Amino acid sequence: MRFPDDVPTLTDGGVTLRAHDPGDAPAVVEQCVDPVSIRWTTVPLGYTLADASEFLTSSIAGGWTSGREFAFAIETTHPGGDRRFSGTVSLRDEGHRRAELAFGAHPAVRGRGVMTTAVNLLLDWGFKTQDLETVIWWANRGNVGSRRVAWKTGFTFGGTVRRWLDHRGEYPDAWVASLHRDDSREPKTRWLETPQLHGERVTLRPLAEADAVRIVEGCGDQRTQHFLPFLPRPYTGGDALEYLVRNVEEASLGSGVSWAVADPNTDALLAVVGIPRLGRSGAEIGYWAHPDARSRGVVSDALATVVRHAFVGADAGGLDVERVFLKAAASNPASQQVARNNGFTECGRERGSERLGDGSAVDMLLFDLLREEWEIREKP
Repeated sequence: MRFPDDVPTLTDGGVTLRAHDPGDAPAVVEQCVDPVSIRWTTVPLGYTLADASEFLTSSIAGGWTSGREFAFAIETTHPGGDRRFSGTVSLRDEGHRRAELAFGAHPAVRGRGVMTTAVNLLLDWGFKTQDLETVIWWANRGNVGSRRVAWKTGFTFGGTVRRWLDHRGEYPDAWVASLHRDDSREPKTRWLETPQLHGERVTLRPLAEADAVRIVEGCGDQRTQHFLPFLPRPYTGGDALEYLVRNVEEASLGSGVSWAVADPNTDALLAVVGIPRLGRSGAEIGYWAHPDARSRGVVSDALATVVRHAFVGADAGGLDVERVFLKAAASNPASQQVARNNGFTECGRERGSERLGDGSAVDMLLFDLLREEWEIREKP
């Protein structure tokens, strides 16, 4: 195919895919020196106008003429009102009617749905005009923005491939997903959002990388490790980052969601309350507190807030479950009291079912709360 003559223009009105143009160079540089682009893509470090010129006049054109990669420039209106280059989206030929999806957005348009629209336009063109059978998507594990676009456009996630992608000589784990031509473009799972919630004493917000130090302090604490023996020993910064990524994976698959329980004044992490399992039997809740936040009512307040979110209907942004439950070690009266403070009923005992950090077997007490019971408690 001839570049740029044979490059079609695709649009939904607000977002347009077109051939790249030399005039895009300044915006390409803006995108490629952005920290998010540097972190998650393999753009050359110290990106310059010369790099952008080579990309626009040689790399892009070569992909079209050889058929190796069909790359489109995204054009949309920036927040300032000017309509200009907003990123690149492409299909890389993998042979036998298969292609790899790749994309990168200009920082000015991230979070506005531009890339989701652009990817859908490209996929429509690829399946119809190029007669593609299947498209695959790869991203470094942890690239939440890219994963969300793949999720929104109907890809089915296939898990994690260890040490696969080449990222400037390093080999991080990779997320992978695929989309068949007959698949719908609707999300295949329910992504459990993490809305900001407000309790009487605390704010519940999404976990962030800035919480890693406090997570290490909390999860490395002797008492925490005693009652949560599955935690790594010693607990490191790498373990904290792994925990954060795993939370994203669980949320995107609709299986779990967690909140940072934060001080409303300083935003410091005080505890974590989450729903590690959401299923037909209800929502299981778990929690732990940073050592300096214990015995302050922090976890009780946070649990009450998450319970409210779990029982509220989906039309009001809640999870719309009928039952919440949790487990507490028989030797952990503080954890049990948090449940009782929130109206949970002790409804069972699993004898000798868990081993604690010292290797001893302990009974686990099961507590639950039904929505109808909670509604009675909530009435004035």
